[in-house]
Amino acid sequence: MIRRLAAVVLALGLAAPACAAGDAIIHLSLDGRPVDRSGGIAVARGGVVYADLVDLSKAFDGLLTVQGRTAIVTVNMTTATFTAGSVTAEIGHAPVVLRGAPFWRHGHLYVPLDAFVRQVAGARLRVDTQHARARIYVNANPLS
Repeated sequence: MIRRLAAVVLALGLAAPACAAGDAIIHLSLDGRPVDRSGGIAVARGGVVYADLVDLSKAFDGLLTVQGRTAIVTVNMTTATFTAGSVTAEIGHAPVVLRGAPFWRHGHLYVPLDAFVRQVAGARLRVDTQHARARIYVNANPLS
């Protein structure tokens, strides 16, 4: 019985990194400047682009608090609560259904990029998954 349980736990432990290995790295820029130079802040998973909430909150001078599976971030007077594994977030005291559930990757919470950029930061976003790029526009003209 214990051997079977150990085998199941080991199999689940080996399966989790395999899922993360399938993530496609997306190069993220903010007003034309790279947000991270080493890559890995943003990933595409299951057709949704996610980004590291720590790096996003730094890029927008936000305040971030992590409590277990939940993270609370405030940017420009907008507060959002994201919970790992839940497709529902609270943004500005209203429930919002996300395109995908936030998840932990390398010890950081990754959240759907479009929800954070558009609804929390109040910025514009262009995603080109074919060329592995996502561009956030705050002070620049996205048409140029």
